[in-house]
Amino acid sequence: MKNCPKCGQPRHGEEFKCPQCDVFYSPLDELLYDEQRKLEQNTFKGALKRILAAEDRKQALRDELKTLWKNTPLKTKIALWTIFAFVFVLVVGVL
Repeated sequence: MKNCPKCGQPRHGEEFKCPQCDVFYSPLDELLYDEQRKLEQNTFKGALKRILAAEDRKQALRDELKTLWKNTPLKTKIALWTIFAFVFVLVVGVL
């Protein structure tokens, strides 16, 4: 759709919503917008946006790290702990 169905403003670029009246240009645009928002929510960029938008950024960072650790597979956690222990032993051995 080339124009907004509500106000008739022409569409610029790949926008999903009309910047003037905040209405989706078409139902397909609404579906694509929701899908893009869901995909961005699970990325680093989405987490960074949530942290920066929060009032208490330290607590938001803690919450994001807890969520990240909770969603990390067990094999990855074991590998990370093994690497940490190995580096710790190397550093203590040098000192």
